[in-house]
Amino acid sequence: MTSRTAVLAHAARLARHAPSILNTQPWQWRIGRHTAELRPDPARLLPHVDPQQHLTLLSCGAALHHATVAAHALGWDVLVERGHDPLARLVLGNPAEQRDADLAAAITRRHTDRRPFGAQTPSDEIITELRGVAATHGLHTHLVRRDEIPLLAATIARAASDAAHRPGHTAEVAHWTTGASSGGGVRPVPMRALHGPATGDGDIGARYLVLHGTGDTPADWFRAGEALSALLLTATVRGLACSPMSEPVEAPWPRGLLATLVGEPCHPYLVIRCGYPVDDEPPPAAPRRPEAETTTYLMGASTRP
Repeated sequence: MTSRTAVLAHAARLARHAPSILNTQPWQWRIGRHTAELRPDPARLLPHVDPQQHLTLLSCGAALHHATVAAHALGWDVLVERGHDPLARLVLGNPAEQRDADLAAAITRRHTDRRPFGAQTPSDEIITELRGVAATHGLHTHLVRRDEIPLLAATIARAASDAAHRPGHTAEVAHWTTGASSGGGVRPVPMRALHGPATGDGDIGARYLVLHGTGDTPADWFRAGEALSALLLTATVRGLACSPMSEPVEAPWPRGLLATLVGEPCHPYLVIRCGYPVDDEPPPAAPRRPEAETTTYLMGASTRP
């Protein structure tokens, strides 16, 4: 039988593939014999892009969900204890029936895909499934209608303008898009202009979901990351490509516009662009931090079977 520590080590290892703001992978794991503690990594914070650490918390929530899925797929129950420090403690329970195997298999296949999408539009059935997955985590999703795409485009344009005038923002983004940061960062990709069925131009098959909820506390952003992970992994299983867009929530004014688009009192956490890429080949894998940088084993913990 695989040791409990080995199961937790495997879970933390797969969690390194979770989506994160600018691919900073801002998490730390401390693994003992029966538990794994998750904390944000203070060395990977973004004081200009993410001054309130909202997107760091969201990223950590995605890592938590990845880890939980990985443990479930190995046939173990997991109890998640939530707090402030650590953000979460995973307590490995008893061997159980294997579940989430399809989601676990999608972890290393999922990629943020910023390439143009083709004319094929994700079906209403798939979109409904994705929205249902988010709902199981207590989150809501707003499907942007065709007539709302211009407002979403204006929101993203306002976000870009806002970001360009925030001190330190441009330099911080450049740092994470030039390969200067070991084991992380993203390839330079210009912010995409929004297109869709309403414009008849480029990305015509893309659909946009606004992930939102009722709260704005650290716990709310953390749970939003779990919902995001579940949604993205399900999309991967269904053959859909996705690109999370954080720019509209990084500053108050664009985020307020996004809430107006949703049409009800809410707190938007992210926009998710969904579609089918023109190119069938998967995008290049984003770099991942070495396990030794993200995981610490406490005395007495062994990853041996």
